[in-house]
Amino acid sequence: MSLFTLFLITSLANILSPGMGVIFAISLSLQQGWHRTIFFGLGQAIGISLLFTLALSGMGLILASSPALFAAIKVCGAFVVIYLGFKSWRKPPIHFAQQAGAGDEAHPGSMDIVSNLTKGIVISLCNPQPIIFGISVLPQFIDPAKPYVAQSVVMIVVYAVLVFINLGMYSILAEKARRFFTGPRGSLMINKATAVVFFLIGLIVLVSALWDIVSR
Repeated sequence: MSLFTLFLITSLANILSPGMGVIFAISLSLQQGWHRTIFFGLGQAIGISLLFTLALSGMGLILASSPALFAAIKVCGAFVVIYLGFKSWRKPPIHFAQQAGAGDEAHPGSMDIVSNLTKGIVISLCNPQPIIFGISVLPQFIDPAKPYVAQSVVMIVVYAVLVFINLGMYSILAEKARRFFTGPRGSLMINKATAVVFFLIGLIVLVSALWDIVSR
């Protein structure tokens, strides 16, 4: 449960940080409303599930054959998390109003459900961060003493559901609280809070990985 709790905290920190998917979801919500944008979130969840499946599919052999290599992967994952923290801390605030204004000429009814679903999948597959996160970070939350496939499936499903819920919340807030998202203050607050969480989790994972190496 401690591993799963760390997985949840790290996943939430990664998901809540505004990125390409969030910007697109807010833009769609401002144009079409959250009822249509929710299918974009579903497409994002499907695309990320596919990337995570590819990222985790070859890790079981590594866990079984080389504990030392697995510890090294955990160290790399810790540095990736810390890097994401620095990236989030230095990320400039997002001006959502500018992003949304790019498509103001489009009529809200011109995009159907299939279009938004497809866009969500395509944007996920074109984003390198999820597959890097899946390869370098997720394996450190795997317990080698328990079934690898079952743990991987649980993490993929939970992460995809969190992505869907997060984008749904952003979409609803974008439609209901436009004044907040038209300025950079809200984005800046989220970036700083996310960075702090990344730093803490990265340090915890790094200390844990180094302890595993020393204890061997």
